[in-house]
Amino acid sequence: MLMRCLVFAVVIASAFSAVARGDEAKAPARFLVVTVTAGFRHGSIATAEPALEEMGRTSGLFHVDFLRMPPGRLPQPKPPKRGKDTSDADWQQEQAAFKAAQEQFKQDDAGWQATLKDAFAKAFAPETLTNFDGVMFVNTTGDLPVPDLTALLDWVKSGKSFVGMHAATDTFKSSDAYCDFIGGHFAGHPWNAGGEHGFVVHEPNHRLTAMFPPRFRWKDEIYQYDLRLKPENLRVLVSLDMPASTPKEPWHVPVSWVRDYGKGRVFYTNFGHNDATWKDLMFQKHMLEGIAWSLGRFDAPAAANPDVQAAEYLRSVIAAAAAATNGDADNLRAKADAKIAKDPAWATSLRPMLLEIRGLQPDSRTAAFVKLLAELEKP
Repeated sequence: MLMRCLVFAVVIASAFSAVARGDEAKAPARFLVVTVTAGFRHGSIATAEPALEEMGRTSGLFHVDFLRMPPGRLPQPKPPKRGKDTSDADWQQEQAAFKAAQEQFKQDDAGWQATLKDAFAKAFAPETLTNFDGVMFVNTTGDLPVPDLTALLDWVKSGKSFVGMHAATDTFKSSDAYCDFIGGHFAGHPWNAGGEHGFVVHEPNHRLTAMFPPRFRWKDEIYQYDLRLKPENLRVLVSLDMPASTPKEPWHVPVSWVRDYGKGRVFYTNFGHNDATWKDLMFQKHMLEGIAWSLGRFDAPAAANPDVQAAEYLRSVIAAAAAATNGDADNLRAKADAKIAKDPAWATSLRPMLLEIRGLQPDSRTAAFVKLLAELEKP
């Protein structure tokens, strides 16, 4: 354990010497770190909190103030599961008892909810936010009781930092403004936590992704995003490598991205579901660089790259099409890459066709795949 801590300190100190580059005299930034959940709660939050605190302290880059779940909440009633020998009458009684328990929980939970709401009101009050350089949403979920979401987005736009990890894109699902701000919203995770998935780095020399190999495999849960994701808003740095992953779905799955938001900066990474991810030094350096960039400690390309995203989208669809039609995936991809090299906008022009395929049920995609593959043969 001592050796691991020493290695961690050396790696983080080395990383910070890179991100500082002339800013060594700057005082550590201060982040409001939110780990409250109004939906699914990731067990890795308990690992993420001390990891972030240690990263900030060891690097000297930032301090953290946590907004956590208040203690003392009563356990929520669990829905009953019908046994194979349960009669209809007994099942109705179990359901009625569960409904009554839910109603009682709502009454008993009112005080705890009031405490939570008050904590958010104080943390996100304008006079409180003046003390912070940025906000982190660490695996937050659901509609958090932020008193004025528009005011928070405007605060970031004024020149502040926002950092989102993993389930930060499973937060404020009903808010188009928040979805536009963070970049995308959770729409399932076919690539589950126990699987090892493939990833492609679009810019191996970018400061935020230079620690990753150009292509690599990693075990973590990876989100897909709904159709509100706008490629023209984001610079996607890492994507799921669909040909190297299972299942092969016909759409682009961004994993890590950055964007300018007014005078502010937004950094998001989908990594962070698994405990092991938070303990991984490569991921920690990715986080440290992203946080430093979001604070303006150094500049790095952040302009949107829709052509890059369109190309990866096309490669993903080709991988799914090849699997569905028994085609030669490598040959089809080589043809696509040759056309993209000749005209980077070609893949972007196919986006309407690709979106149409995404909207089809799996058993209805074959004809659409054949139509797309025919585009590869055109001169």
